[in-house]
Amino acid sequence: MGWKGLSSALIILFYSNLSFAEVSGWEWFERSQSSVRQFNFEASFVVIKPNQVDSYRWVHGVQNDTEIEQLMPLEQSGVEILRRDHMVYYIAPEKTPLATNSSTIKELPALLYRDIESIKALYDAVPGGATQLSGRSAQLLRLTPLQNGRPGYWLWLDSQTGFPLKIDTLTVQNEVLERWVVTHILPHSALPETLNVAANAELPAVAESMPTTALPESPLELSWLPEGYQQVAVTAAMVPQQVLEQWLLSDGLHQVSVFVQPSASLPAQAFRDGATTIFVMPKNQFDVTVIGPVSIENARQIAESVR
Repeated sequence: MGWKGLSSALIILFYSNLSFAEVSGWEWFERSQSSVRQFNFEASFVVIKPNQVDSYRWVHGVQNDTEIEQLMPLEQSGVEILRRDHMVYYIAPEKTPLATNSSTIKELPALLYRDIESIKALYDAVPGGATQLSGRSAQLLRLTPLQNGRPGYWLWLDSQTGFPLKIDTLTVQNEVLERWVVTHILPHSALPETLNVAANAELPAVAESMPTTALPESPLELSWLPEGYQQVAVTAAMVPQQVLEQWLLSDGLHQVSVFVQPSASLPAQAFRDGATTIFVMPKNQFDVTVIGPVSIENARQIAESVR
């Protein structure tokens, strides 16, 4: 793991080292968020699911108060993702870059980018003990959900800098659903050279905002939401074909999609793709599908509430 020289460089770049007793859980969390937003580094990480491992190269820097971030999959060629402040670009060979309004790249852990106050409304932050992780002293931080049905998180943070080294997404029984692990990091005192071109490249402006959906009038309604969730607007581009009704739910950190489609005579089924639950329930002449990071029981309750 490329940690050589990390200690001295990051002490200068990040934070002075405080004793564990002086730092609360939310101070550790704020330190972790700051470490991935304010400084210059190159890193590699893997996302581990039960039947899948994805690896990425992650480069981040700040130049003239502009935050620049680049993400590239290592196992497959294809789309490169670039963020400059509140614009995210998807760049594929021989194609015009696709521009979107966003302050985050969705393949990176959302916890590290969401407003801390919205996360405090959903979780309690409790520091654990210190341990060794890939030759570094790491501080464990547990984010425990305040309501049932929402995943928990265990974060291992570099003890000197707060930089996240590993994040586990957990069930209420503390079973690991998904694991995010940094395998290499190289700090920089200035913008990484690989971002120089991205910092100055001429990229297209974002297209006009997508209109909200105008689905045909439907007698269907969603009569129950998990605690902390609200309905948010759905853009036209997000609506699959053959959808009779769709709702998008958000708690400020996670998003859950609910689709109602004509019956395909499928049996009821539920399974997980890492932290994401996919639940299908046949109901009379239509099927309800729930997709998102909620428990299977909560997904079932959402599906049953479609009237």
